[in-house]
Amino acid sequence: MEKESSKMKLRTILSSFIFLFFVVSSPVNGASEKNSFSLSMPDTDPALHYAIDCTFSPSLSAIDGKVTISWRHPGQVPLSEIALHLYQNAFSPGSTFMNHSLGLHRGHQASSMQRGYVEIFSISYHTPEGSKDITSTLQYIQPDDNNHLDQTLALVQLPDSLQPEQLLEITISFRTHLPAIFARSGTAEPFVMAGQWYPKLAAYELAGQRGRAHEGFNLHQYHSNSEFFANFANYDVRITVPKEYIVGATGEEVTEPIHQNGEKQYHFAQRWIHDFSWAADPRFLVYHDVFQPDSGEPIMVQLFTRKEHAHMANRQLEAVLGTLNELQSLFGTYPYRTVTIVDPPGDAAGAGGMEYPTLITGGTPLLSHRRSMEPERVLVHEMIHQYWYGLVATNEFEEPWLDEGFTTYTEGKILSRLYGDSRSSFSLFGQPMLPLPLSTESPGLFRTVLQPFVLDPIDLPAWEFASSRSYATSVYYRAALLLYSLEGFIGEEKMFDVLSTYYQRWAFRHPGTDDFIAIVKEKGSVEAAQFLRESLEKDSYLDYAIGDISPVGTPEGLNWTIRIDRRGEIIAPVDILIVHHNGQKELYHWSGKERYHQIQVPYSTAPLAIHIDPEERLPLDINRLNNDWTQERPWWPALRWTLFLTLYYQSLLTLGL
Repeated sequence: MEKESSKMKLRTILSSFIFLFFVVSSPVNGASEKNSFSLSMPDTDPALHYAIDCTFSPSLSAIDGKVTISWRHPGQVPLSEIALHLYQNAFSPGSTFMNHSLGLHRGHQASSMQRGYVEIFSISYHTPEGSKDITSTLQYIQPDDNNHLDQTLALVQLPDSLQPEQLLEITISFRTHLPAIFARSGTAEPFVMAGQWYPKLAAYELAGQRGRAHEGFNLHQYHSNSEFFANFANYDVRITVPKEYIVGATGEEVTEPIHQNGEKQYHFAQRWIHDFSWAADPRFLVYHDVFQPDSGEPIMVQLFTRKEHAHMANRQLEAVLGTLNELQSLFGTYPYRTVTIVDPPGDAAGAGGMEYPTLITGGTPLLSHRRSMEPERVLVHEMIHQYWYGLVATNEFEEPWLDEGFTTYTEGKILSRLYGDSRSSFSLFGQPMLPLPLSTESPGLFRTVLQPFVLDPIDLPAWEFASSRSYATSVYYRAALLLYSLEGFIGEEKMFDVLSTYYQRWAFRHPGTDDFIAIVKEKGSVEAAQFLRESLEKDSYLDYAIGDISPVGTPEGLNWTIRIDRRGEIIAPVDILIVHHNGQKELYHWSGKERYHQIQVPYSTAPLAIHIDPEERLPLDINRLNNDWTQERPWWPALRWTLFLTLYYQSLLTLGL
């Protein structure tokens, strides 16, 4: 990172990717407590390869393209058909996505004037003997809900059976009509965010992978709550745009843009990723910096933003560079050579806060204060996705908690390491309204969205949650709080050992919940693994409370009996601290297995105070207000309730719920 008086000096570049020709004088170095594990892309190529050549037409809000999909069948069973995702069809009337969301996604409303859909012009099947048109065999399927109007998933029949290890090659000619941006991808003229924009082969899973009994394609529609899942592939992508447009994309730019006939063609490529996205805007300003790890090649970090957001560029780059540094310190190296940040314009906020391989989208708030957590919080979160979503690459359809829960937990830990507790999490028009030491890492911030009634377990397919609120609460915040509670169970050092082992062992391999629990059992304990599994699978909650406190006569004199209640169905060991009037403190440990536990203390006077989980190792506890009792009536419970309700309301607004 370039430095000037201990502050980064940014370079504004008026054309895309010229940064490759600049020398950065003072790169950011890795942390001193660097994780020694060095992750690199596999030496062999993945079974799947995409070659895409496309042209964006701003006047049509459409992308015309051809994609050649080459896939060497990795299974043991011959195939007569393949499956394709056509995600942009989710933005057409009658789709499952639109039926469930009513065109509202995270507070952003769809436009009835500009819908999204994909036209398939042709599908060519290639063999050494020639090519055959198989377009007519395309058939839409709806395995999740039988909604015959949903066209986000399709089968294509093959002329010949595809044998194990045989290479399939097809070329699809298509036009993707992008919607007005409200859910990740689309246009807000002249800005375009192209995510999930091309016909995409469904993920193929082998027998035994994530507990699967039989090999086959992972077949799910695009739901309003779900995100994505795909196999790793090599991508080679050419994007043609009007000459004034600047493009930021997944991967590395292969050559300088080619100018011809009033257009400009960009060429990008990247090995071992599972998706490709890009953004373009003639108003983009490009800022860049470099992260230099302790070993290995430098990582180029690029920010694509607008003039009106230029004052935030320094903060955005520092947030991503700092997060990358912490991720490498905690878990292992980042194996790619680029990170691209897209800062959407204000009228394209629906494109913000999203992750794609090597590319993230953030968002500059309308008004921001130097002590606020925006835009840093979103960028930290999305950069962390590069590890759990991008490299470990879990199934976001069926096990969304493995990505969002891990990312939210890691977000809290890294925010704390980068910014400490000095920032207010609640602001109004950019001004901090609660200048209290509310920790950016604190599970208390995540607890603000917990509800007294738990409708769903945490580990559930995305489309099966009772509501969007239950989905968001469960896979982001309850899952993160569960991981914090697991940390309280085994300790932070072991927790980081668990997570780094998980990352190092399963990168590029698509693990499932059972694979993670096995590592918790290996590195933590059998009891910790059991606690984790039960907490994931039960549609219940954790709640310990102080029950009756009563005197009891004994031959030795008056004693006091304290009853500790387990009001939820989730079981975890817990500590109870009893403070007496003489200043003496007693710490008791309870397994939590019984419905309640009685403690008898040999004192003639009632305790001064009782605290359940005094070190707050179980933030998953849904109601901490019943964890404390004192003979004096303190003022802080009222303040605690006030802060809780304020932050709860803010969280709902943030989530668009």
